[in-house]
Amino acid sequence: MYQRFIAVGRLGRDPEISITAGGSRMASFSLATSEVAKGEERAEWHRVVVWDERLVDVIERRARKGTLVALEGQIRTRRWSGRDGKDNHSTEVVLDRFTSRFQVLSGARPHEEPVDGVETNQPVFDKRFAFDELPF
Repeated sequence: MYQRFIAVGRLGRDPEISITAGGSRMASFSLATSEVAKGEERAEWHRVVVWDERLVDVIERRARKGTLVALEGQIRTRRWSGRDGKDNHSTEVVLDRFTSRFQVLSGARPHEEPVDGVETNQPVFDKRFAFDELPF
């Protein structure tokens, strides 16, 4: 079985970039998506974890709270035992190296130098992301 999570939303906070004990860089942020039902807007919050170092670079340079992004990843649930012995779990959208896509749509952080040949006032597009693949 195979599952995909595709969303367009805004970052709810500035991304956190960290380095694992093994030396890999990762990014995490919250993503707000919304829908209108019966005239009312309802927001959903998603925790996103990015393991693709190339995407981490783009996120670090261009994303901040409020940036509109499109992403595709997988839903994963982590489980662990806390120090108090209680079982904990967290469900996250995971973007890894081979099966994920990410695109900054608007609200990108201004940058003095072009990123990958793109002018600073333009969105950064990940060429792996094709809009004709979105189901809406």
